[in-house]
Amino acid sequence: MQKVNLRRPDPDEPMEWTPYKGEEIIAKMTIRKGQKIEEREYCPDRVNAVPRGNAYIIGNGPSRKDKINLETLKETGQTYGCNALYRDFIPDYLFMVDRFISQKIVDDKVYEKCICYAPALEFNRSKKKLHLIPHNPHWISGSTAFWTACMHGHKNIYLIGFDFREFGKNQLNNIYQDTENYGPRHSDTIFEPWLQQYRSICKRRPYCKFTVVHDNPPDYVQAIPFENHNIMSYADFIGTISNQQT
Repeated sequence: MQKVNLRRPDPDEPMEWTPYKGEEIIAKMTIRKGQKIEEREYCPDRVNAVPRGNAYIIGNGPSRKDKINLETLKETGQTYGCNALYRDFIPDYLFMVDRFISQKIVDDKVYEKCICYAPALEFNRSKKKLHLIPHNPHWISGSTAFWTACMHGHKNIYLIGFDFREFGKNQLNNIYQDTENYGPRHSDTIFEPWLQQYRSICKRRPYCKFTVVHDNPPDYVQAIPFENHNIMSYADFIGTISNQQT
């Protein structure tokens, strides 16, 4: 198994929160006489998100299967999901970074049911249906979801179904594994981007509280040293949000 270097130098600096208004993107690029010619366009924010309650970031790791009724989360906050989650649950915000799953989400008209975020390339293909990931960090979709929750102004953020590991060669790594737009898993190494990107957001947003909900988190997740990082079992999590509902 690949070792994770928890002491890797981290250049990330804390970020102040400011309301997202929009940004300039490359709308079109052409090559003319060996030169790249970019056509840029300013894209104002059309979501105008207002944070309400907690932010629940729903990953598709198998650790969350049968642990909680996702619908109950909307009673105490806003839900952020990714990729094929919409097949079983419609979150408030859905994220995708892959071309094929993005096209499938558009074909299935998921944008009529929730806010769908995508990177600039996919956004340019379906501007009236998708929304631009704000100041896209170019992370994987689950990480992009908690990035955007911070951009929306949330400060109490729960990560559900984030396993931070591959579970071994040929073992289940994703609830939707081996379904349409999801291939098999042949790796037996830790998928480091999940861990790197989570550690990065903890450092960039020190005023936000991040709680990983997991009954058996990997040792290297338990060892994350930041004060705004917490781990909570599903039993404690369900108890916590039940108290908030009363």
